[in-house]
Amino acid sequence: MKPRLLQHCSGFTIAELMVYIAVSSLLTIGMYQTFNAQQKSYVTQNYLTEIQQSLRSGMYLMTKDIRSTGYNPSGRAAVGFVDTFAAPNDKFVINYALATNMIALTTDADGDGSVDPNALEQIAYRHNAANRTLERFISTNVLPGGTWEAVLDNVDAVNFLYLQGNGAVATAASDIRTVEIALLVRSRSPDAQFLNTTVYKNKQGTVLCPTCANDHYHRRLLTTTVQARNLS
Repeated sequence: MKPRLLQHCSGFTIAELMVYIAVSSLLTIGMYQTFNAQQKSYVTQNYLTEIQQSLRSGMYLMTKDIRSTGYNPSGRAAVGFVDTFAAPNDKFVINYALATNMIALTTDADGDGSVDPNALEQIAYRHNAANRTLERFISTNVLPGGTWEAVLDNVDAVNFLYLQGNGAVATAASDIRTVEIALLVRSRSPDAQFLNTTVYKNKQGTVLCPTCANDHYHRRLLTTTVQARNLS
């Protein structure tokens, strides 16, 4: 009769299993927290990058056009800052003594001695607070006239300060020589982990968006001063 072979079995004890599960859980939680933090940082950086790009493009459009105000190579065109356009684009009237978020101007881009009803020679910008957009007026020579077109989204404020050549505040279109622009842009979506308590002001200390404090949107403010070189 052959002797029975003894089989030796080994395994984890209950205590060892519990330690293993605890360590694995801690490692999993740590990995998740690291990934979550990196994900939040990535999303925040995307928000800030998008805001910066929007600020630059919006400010570039406005400064380029405002700087060209009064371009008049023939010397015969009646050009400059205006409170409205000639028909059929007379869709608005700006009171520069009260307005802060709208501007209109004319140029003679083709040098033919007159202001033509098109988007190169009749230019206007405004902030549409309801839609949070920066809009540019698209002029046309066809009735019923031009329309406003959004050129930038997620805009909380656009502020214009109209100045005379001596630095005093201008209240009439014909007196404007310099324009201070403040552009406030926010992120597309709120960030639940972020609380924005900043109060945004222009260079004169005017609060640009009283309703923008204590929410979860990232924002950036860009300000600049533009001189209408052709009028100086």
